[in-house]
Amino acid sequence: RPSSQLNLCVIGHVDAGKSTLMGQLLLLRGMVDKRTMHRYEKESRESGKASFKFAWVLDQGDEERAHGVTINVGTAFFRSARWDVNVLDAPGHRDFVPNMIGATAQADAALLVVNAASGEFESGLSGQTREHILLARSLGVSRLLVAVNQMDGAGWAQERYAQIQSELTPILRGAGYR
Repeated sequence: RPSSQLNLCVIGHVDAGKSTLMGQLLLLRGMVDKRTMHRYEKESRESGKASFKFAWVLDQGDEERAHGVTINVGTAFFRSARWDVNVLDAPGHRDFVPNMIGATAQADAALLVVNAASGEFESGLSGQTREHILLARSLGVSRLLVAVNQMDGAGWAQERYAQIQSELTPILRGAGYR
């Protein structure tokens, strides 16, 4: 079989929850010890950003933590049953698109994270979501998985999930994704 190495770039609009999602995944995969996680929880709470505790697994810079936004590409590693995965957590804010491009250019696959909360998905679609899809494809990323995140902000409504799927599908197909 070919290499079991996978470079996975996590992309999407700012505040979609990319870093938080990946921080939780890394904790679940055992890549973050409980003591470190406890420290992130304490520090984030003390700084008034308790909801960012998982994001701090990847967002290590003082400026990132102070503003609650990814600026630099966060990197991490975990193993799955099939893959040795290098995670490249790309910034979603439009001011940091060059950093997103640098990470995506190294990727074998991408995870597009979209925020399902009311108004947030729409904001992302008119912002970086569409741009990230097109950039990923133009940079040679042929495999893209979509994570619909923050469904609690949409009341876990199946209708909201279906709406997001129906709006994203033609954009993804238009970019060449199945």
